[in-house]
Amino acid sequence: MGGEAHAQTPEQACSLATTPLLPTTINRLIETKPPCQMPDLAFSDGDNRPLKLSSFRGKVVLLNLWATWCPPCVKEMPSLDRLQSKLGGERFAVVAISQDKGGAGVVVPWLATNRLTHLTAYLDPQSTISQTLQTPGLPVSMVLDAEGREVARLFGKTEWDAPEMIARLQALISASPK
Repeated sequence: MGGEAHAQTPEQACSLATTPLLPTTINRLIETKPPCQMPDLAFSDGDNRPLKLSSFRGKVVLLNLWATWCPPCVKEMPSLDRLQSKLGGERFAVVAISQDKGGAGVVVPWLATNRLTHLTAYLDPQSTISQTLQTPGLPVSMVLDAEGREVARLFGKTEWDAPEMIARLQALISASPK
């Protein structure tokens, strides 16, 4: 009877509902251990062209769910714009997906009015992503490695362009295959 067959365990799927919202989890980047495979989330851009999260494979991604009506989200957006300006390119992208029901008609002018010129308008007006991931509120962010696995998450707002955050993201980018 030769060698035994070993069944591979499927990679853990991401669910944000499993992380309790404790004071120690709010506004703090928490490592996801073990990393979990993010579903291939569907959304659109500001011209209503369909996109999937898999179109960003090969890049480290900061996936952020936000809305124009959410005060902490609004406060956080300028730091996301600065982060995209500083690190965005072939190996990194900020993918900030609006949960506004008004879609492009609300988000595109809001980004322009607030001079957030480095972020692309990404839209999920039905909040399908929030439902799929069972998010406990907004804003919520997930850091994905180049293979599309969640490696960290953050509930609430933060300064994404703070030196320590940039250093953590650059380390992840450097560790990713080119």
